[in-house]
Amino acid sequence: MKKIVLTFLICSLSLKLFGQSEINNLIKQGLDYSYNFQLEKAEAAFDRIISKNPNDPRGYHYKSSIYLWTYMSNKDKDDYDKFFKFSDIAIEKAQKIIEENAEDETALYVLGANYGFRAMALMKSNSQLSSVWAVKNSNKYLKEVLEKNPKMYDAYLGLGLFNYALSLVPGVFKWALKIAGLSGNREEGINYLKWAYRNGNFSKTEAAYYLSQIYSETLIDYNTSLGYLKQLVKEFPANVLFQYSYAVVLIKSKKPTEAEKILRQIIKINNPNFKQVTAFSNFLVGEIIFRKNNFDSAINYYNKFLSSSTETDYSGIAYYRIAICYELTDRRDEGKKYYILARNGNLDIQDDLYAKRKSEIYFDRTLSDNEISSLKASNLIESGKFKEAFDSLTTLLPKLNSEKLKAEVNLYLSDVCFELGRTQESVEYGIKACSYNVSGETWIKPFAEYYIARAFVKLNNKSEATHYLEKAESSTDYDYQTKLTAFINGLKIKLSI
Repeated sequence: MKKIVLTFLICSLSLKLFGQSEINNLIKQGLDYSYNFQLEKAEAAFDRIISKNPNDPRGYHYKSSIYLWTYMSNKDKDDYDKFFKFSDIAIEKAQKIIEENAEDETALYVLGANYGFRAMALMKSNSQLSSVWAVKNSNKYLKEVLEKNPKMYDAYLGLGLFNYALSLVPGVFKWALKIAGLSGNREEGINYLKWAYRNGNFSKTEAAYYLSQIYSETLIDYNTSLGYLKQLVKEFPANVLFQYSYAVVLIKSKKPTEAEKILRQIIKINNPNFKQVTAFSNFLVGEIIFRKNNFDSAINYYNKFLSSSTETDYSGIAYYRIAICYELTDRRDEGKKYYILARNGNLDIQDDLYAKRKSEIYFDRTLSDNEISSLKASNLIESGKFKEAFDSLTTLLPKLNSEKLKAEVNLYLSDVCFELGRTQESVEYGIKACSYNVSGETWIKPFAEYYIARAFVKLNNKSEATHYLEKAESSTDYDYQTKLTAFINGLKIKLSI
């Protein structure tokens, strides 16, 4: 009798293990399809989990992630509704398991991870307070998972992402975090994401992507960001979001030709589930062509972006660029209406805020010849043509009378000299840029002080670098302040190493 019971227990255990193994394989298969944007195949894999195990929350959890991906790209209400439909079921199934067994790690993980999904969807839909409470629930359940099993590394993904994100929340929103009992730590967040990337079973891909964005957007380490993205693009070649993000960092790295090839491929694919990625790709091709000083062709891509975008983000800067393109091709009357339209972008976006300010200036007057020359030279810098930019700027500088333009051109020379390895000259041009009265263009001085600090870091003069970083930080209320703050923080990290 004992032998029969023992045999039964062994068989039961084997069946349970086999079932778990099968589910894990289907999750992995579904996630691979999902990350490669083969969404129908991904859904089929997760549906197999649901059909075989209707009370298991994981099938619904991972199925909800498909609609989260598409909603985050397109903000389509149907995707939003479908995401919450399967999210609700996943949470309901997981909570039912917890009621019967409070120690169930899988159910706790699903609750933590799915509340994390909900936080992202709610934030995208501008439901900030609801998003904060979703983050609170996510953190609570993920911490419970790790208390029970510190080696369940997938739980570090959500904890890392939100830990990092909460560390960046502006002071005006800190009250909401305080009410919810939340706070964030940047270093801890990055470390958690790295643990998920190195050790997680299902979280490696997402952790790599979030790390790539952190290194690109806030740590200003483009090489590390490109390393993560290059790996993702190779592993998931049909994922246009990974490709787009890769192109963005290439542009930041002053490699527009490589970026343009990728962006044109995204436009050619024109994935219907990720229409906004295609729209933004048209915008960036327009930016690359604009930076090549090919103003006629740039107009076409900006218009394609504006006609296809479902959001107001970057519409202001696109209209402004079109206006400039018309002006520089002797069609100012046609361009003036775009100066008016440029005031209607998303003013939470730095580019659109800049476009509004500049469009109000140039609606009332034309660009001078020297302003046009300065703009074209700055475009050469953004295109990675540093020697050509240096020659243009040094030729232009003696012709200038305007202090604002002198400051701007010296700023550009500081930047281009740094790129050319002429580091001491970068310091000198930066100091000159700071010496002029910029009359309204208040962004020039803090950017110049950052360039000076950057050069001193390269010259291994930490005291002077720190001095100029502190000066740059003391400025407020200027164009692209958020961007410069990220540059400053990235340089501080280099100083502390």
